[in-house]
Amino acid sequence: MFRPSVTLLAFSVGLGLAYTDTFSNDLPWTRHVIDNSSRGADGVKLGHLNNDGLIDLTVGWEEGGLTRVYLHPGKEAVTEMWPATTIGATRSAEDATFVDLNRDNILDVVSSCEGNEQALYLHFAPNESDILKGEKWTQRPLPGSVGMTRWMFATPAEINFGGQSERLLIAGSKDPNGVIGFWKIPKYPEDPAGDWSWRPLSKAGWIMSIIPKDMDGDQDIDIFFTDRKGDTRGAYWMENPGSIDRQWDKHLIGGSNEELLFSDLKDLNSDGLEDLVATAKDNRLLWWRRLDRSGKSWELEEVEYPKFSARAKAVAIGDIDGDGLPDLVANCESADPPLQGVFWLRQSKNKPPKQWKATGISGPEGVKFDRIELVDLDLDGDLDILTCEEHHVVGQKRMGLGVIWYENPF
Repeated sequence: MFRPSVTLLAFSVGLGLAYTDTFSNDLPWTRHVIDNSSRGADGVKLGHLNNDGLIDLTVGWEEGGLTRVYLHPGKEAVTEMWPATTIGATRSAEDATFVDLNRDNILDVVSSCEGNEQALYLHFAPNESDILKGEKWTQRPLPGSVGMTRWMFATPAEINFGGQSERLLIAGSKDPNGVIGFWKIPKYPEDPAGDWSWRPLSKAGWIMSIIPKDMDGDQDIDIFFTDRKGDTRGAYWMENPGSIDRQWDKHLIGGSNEELLFSDLKDLNSDGLEDLVATAKDNRLLWWRRLDRSGKSWELEEVEYPKFSARAKAVAIGDIDGDGLPDLVANCESADPPLQGVFWLRQSKNKPPKQWKATGISGPEGVKFDRIELVDLDLDGDLDILTCEEHHVVGQKRMGLGVIWYENPF
């Protein structure tokens, strides 16, 4: 557990004097470590592994070359290290996500590996009583994925096509051979020779976010994504064609001249329409306000990161202070001290986001953060901040802070 020190207070006061229009002198939020046993914790995904109603996690450790799962220990022990196990060896793991592959009502995991590994790995869960026995999990590569491309992210979706529901694993990668598309989950996914059919939807440079979402209000699931690099960069959504065999139309929301990273789709201005907020290099938040339900009409507003922070990485939308207004939580990479790697923007009613107050959360500890989940981990009724940090120096080595969460003081 992390507790503020006199040194951190000095950093906070100094930064407050330099940026008094947006920075609060409040102490950093209390940081709790879920796991710091390996290196390069990259992304965190939520699920219910043991059906106790509490949020469980899975994380890929890129430098450590493994994938792990975590069981929520309950309210009384939530600030301690969580019960965990390694479920597979996954070199260059960029992402891990939960999905019930074999329909046994126990979540399995899919790991996305880039680098020289270039494979999607399927991790099949054992019986619920053996979840924390790593040797009971079964790992195998997804047939057809090996050597295809540098896989970045995967997310499951059950999508209706003209009355027929299909279970899909939407996956994206980065160059070489960058692509976004989906795998149709077969009836017997545990069969090493299973019929995993691949359907590419679009070339890509570097996929960062994938969100299955009804983007045009027609009651079926479309696919939203952000592409970071190359001629295909931007924020897009692919329109469900009503048949799994038809061409998906690709709609640009914006950002074709930007380097977009992580994003979130929620109603930021409380007008009943879901907006898009994405981070953009080097240090901006881009808010595309949705103007109607068609998904084809958006208005852009830019917000600069505060001066006490660093290069943009991830953003999430949620009501942090419980005032009924959605706020923005963002983080950074290259946040060398005294810069802060995690902060939030408190929404001011009837004011544009560039006038919202920015407040540091992390203090100077933590350099390279990753995607954010806003979730009530300590069960006290407010949203905490769950994330990973990869490059914090421990004992003169970039070990990283690991899988961590910041306790909401409100």
